[in-house]
Amino acid sequence: MFRLDKRKIFLLYRYYLLDNVTKIENEYDEERIIWLNKFNTKKKYLEERIGVNLKRTFTFSCLPPLEKAILTYSGYEMLFNQNFGYERMIIDQTINFSKAYLEEEKYKYINKVLDLLLNKKKL
Repeated sequence: MFRLDKRKIFLLYRYYLLDNVTKIENEYDEERIIWLNKFNTKKKYLEERIGVNLKRTFTFSCLPPLEKAILTYSGYEMLFNQNFGYERMIIDQTINFSKAYLEEEKYKYINKVLDLLLNKKKL
């Protein structure tokens, strides 16, 4: 069963704010840093896959740091973290998280991007 890890989302949020892993390495436990380093090996791929699912007027680099963190965390969990079969649960929990932490209506495009990412995964 999948459970959304808010701490990892906030770790990615800090990562996108500072744009540097080494600046936050001393602030987190070794387990989180190991996870972040694994994530970092897939970061470019995830950002590209997410970017092609955004509206034409948006690019991934233009997104606010928290939205980047939410999308890449969920994308990583769906595509790389052995959570096969739990993709719908990942999306549902991400939407609930987005409703709590993002501006109104932002959760809708998060949902759309993750759905597109999931549908392309199945191809």
